[in-house]
Amino acid sequence: MNDAQSVIDLPLSQEAGAVFELGGPAYRLMQRVGLIKGTGPSVLRRSAGFIAITWFPLLVFSVLEGHALEPTPRMAFLRDYTTYARFFLAVPLVFAAEAIVGPRIRAAGLRFIEAGIVRPESSSAFSAAVARVQRRREAYLPEAAFLIIAVLGAWFVSLERVAGLESATWHTVWADGQLQSSLAGFWYNFVATPLVQFFALRWLWRLVIWTLFLWDVSRMRLNILATHTDMAGGLGFLGVAQASIAIFPFAVGCILSAELAFRARFEGLNIVALQSMMPLLIAYLVFVEFITFGPLLIFLPLLARARLDALRSYGMLVQRHNQLFHDKWIAGDRASAEVPLGNPDMSSLVDLGSSFTVVRQMNIVPVGATQLIQVAIVSCLPALPLIFLVLPFAEVLKLVIGVIR
Repeated sequence: MNDAQSVIDLPLSQEAGAVFELGGPAYRLMQRVGLIKGTGPSVLRRSAGFIAITWFPLLVFSVLEGHALEPTPRMAFLRDYTTYARFFLAVPLVFAAEAIVGPRIRAAGLRFIEAGIVRPESSSAFSAAVARVQRRREAYLPEAAFLIIAVLGAWFVSLERVAGLESATWHTVWADGQLQSSLAGFWYNFVATPLVQFFALRWLWRLVIWTLFLWDVSRMRLNILATHTDMAGGLGFLGVAQASIAIFPFAVGCILSAELAFRARFEGLNIVALQSMMPLLIAYLVFVEFITFGPLLIFLPLLARARLDALRSYGMLVQRHNQLFHDKWIAGDRASAEVPLGNPDMSSLVDLGSSFTVVRQMNIVPVGATQLIQVAIVSCLPALPLIFLVLPFAEVLKLVIGVIR
C-alpha cells in the first residue's frame, strides 16, 4: 500500500460509512435521539421516525378539524396524493440514497488512488482535498442555514404556491376573507414541509461538496490514458457513479406525478393537457441530466487536451508504423521467405489501428449515452401510472401491443 492509499483509506472508510454517505451535524443529532442506531444508515428506522413526526400529526390534526375526508378532494387530507408521495416516498428515498449513492461515490473517490490515476507527487494534495471534504461535511453553518431556508421556503416556495392553488385545502381555512393556515397547516408549514426541504437541501450540499472535490482532483497531476477502453481516459467510472444520483429526480418525480395524478383523478386532467406539458417535461429532463452529470464537466478541458495530445502522438506513431509496414509488405522490401500468414506484423497493424480508433472515439466528458438514458428513464418512471388515469385501459393495451409489434 503506497502513502496516498494509506492516507485516503482512513477518512473514507471509517465509521462504516464514507465521506459522502454518513456524518454531518444532522446525522449525529439523529444518532443522539435514537433515530439512527450505531453507524449505519438506519433507513427504515429513520423513515418510520420521520413519518411519525410529520404525517401522523397531520392526520391527527386533520381528524380533529374534520378535514380527513371532506366532500371536496382538496380539503380531504387522506385524498392528498402529494402528501403520501412526500412523506412515504420522497424523504425515505433520500435516506435510502445514503446506502445507494454514498457507497458508489465513495468507491469513485477511492478509485483515483486504487487505479493509480492520481500520480504519487499529488498524493498530499489528494489527502488535503479529502480533509476539506470532511470539514465541509461536518460544518454546522451550512446545515443551520438550510434549516432557516427550509422554514422560510415552506411558506414561500411550496408546491401549492408554485402551482397557483388559491382554493381552500385541508391545511388552510377561510378567515376574514382570506386563506389562513389551520392547526394542521401550522404543523405542515413549520415542521413537516421544512423537514422535507431541509433533507433535500442537505443532499444538494453533499453534491456541491463532491463537485468541489472533483474540481480539486482535476487540478492535480493525473494519469489520463487516451487509449483506455472506457472511452473516457480512464475516468469512465465517474459516469457510472453519478448515474446513481438519479434516485433524487425519481423522488421529485414521485411528488410531481402525485400532484398530476390528483388532478387527473379529481379535477379532470386529460391526455391533451398532459401532452401540452411535454415541453416542460423535456426541460425538466435536461435540467436533471445537467444536475446529475454537470459536475463531470470539470474534466472536459483535461480530457479534451489529453485527446488532442494523443491524436497527435499516436497519429505520428501510426504514420511511422504503417510506412514501415507499407515499405516491407507492399513495396516489397522484405525477405523472400517471409509470408503474411501468421506474421506478427499483421497483428501489430491491427492492434495499433484499434488503439488509434479508441483515441479518436474518446469522450471529452466521462459519461456515456448509457448513463444518460438510465437517468432519463429513472426520472420518468413515476409518471407511468398517469397513463392509466388519463387513458382507458383498452387504449393503454393498444399502445403496449403497438410497442411490442
